[in-house]
Amino acid sequence: MPQFYLRNFATRDGQVLLVDRDVLTRAFATAVRKACAEVGFYRLNPDTFVVEDESQRPDPELVEQHLSQFERAAAPAVYKLVKTGLNDINQDDWYHLINFIALQSVRGNRFREDIEAIGTQALRTYLGEHITDEQIGSWLEERGDPVTPASISGFRETLVGPKRPRLIPPKEYLIQESIKLALGQLGERLADDMNWSIIEADRASVLTSDEPVCWWAPGDGPVGYGSARVVWMPVSRRRILQLRDNTADPESLGLSAPNTPAGRDALVRFVNAQVATQSHRWIVHHPDDRPLEDIVVGARTAWSDELVSVEEDGRTRRELSIHRRLPVSGEPGVVTPRRTPRG
Repeated sequence: MPQFYLRNFATRDGQVLLVDRDVLTRAFATAVRKACAEVGFYRLNPDTFVVEDESQRPDPELVEQHLSQFERAAAPAVYKLVKTGLNDINQDDWYHLINFIALQSVRGNRFREDIEAIGTQALRTYLGEHITDEQIGSWLEERGDPVTPASISGFRETLVGPKRPRLIPPKEYLIQESIKLALGQLGERLADDMNWSIIEADRASVLTSDEPVCWWAPGDGPVGYGSARVVWMPVSRRRILQLRDNTADPESLGLSAPNTPAGRDALVRFVNAQVATQSHRWIVHHPDDRPLEDIVVGARTAWSDELVSVEEDGRTRRELSIHRRLPVSGEPGVVTPRRTPRG
């Protein structure tokens, strides 16, 4: 997480409160320079690149250096959002904010989990469609295993079932794809398809997390970068940047109207819950604030199969499933208890 961004949630001496995403009672103050830092997250292995000359191998910190340049360029625009909202944002600020939001959308563990899940599902689909029973029988025979309908079915289950092989892309590929997506399709959508506004908190306080940009749509269906109707990025203890799809009817989204103090605070609490729920490890806020009070932090999600329909025809059963993020079993949402106001 960029330090200049986290300072908007910090005390004057640079302290923020880190809250464990899975154990909300575990929290501690730490310096901005140490918060949400993961050493080597964008470090490249030069040996993975094919080059004609050894001098062409990239610096392991090359990507981090370039990302730092994007962050420095966006810092003045984020500062303006904190101080005056959208009033002083100019064309250059707008451009740098688009890049910053797009890059922050993919700069976490969540994006890497998504890419791995998509690749693994593609492998599963390919194996299910192209590997024949005859091929499986030949492999079983080569191993000296019995070739029966049950053994063939069992082998196929190892290829496409819950314990199927995982496709794990190298980190360098994940870095490449994240930057390509951010500076391509995501940036274009943020620039061309969104209405920008600021949510001003009245009494409520704003939190952020190690996954600060939240892409959201109403309902419980899967939400992707293309299907999201709203994008939120907390920018300070009292302000949230909101980007709404310009084709979406505001009333159809079911969000609290921000034209009253109560409506604004209700909207802030809702956004807080969404940002906290999608965090990977840490929820972050000012040590004096209590943004987790009275909100539900949803269960952690993981990629899994959701059964959507079943058809039975005689002895044949057909199941239709979709592969998506679903709440992890046994992890219900957590309501943070109300604390006694301090006198």
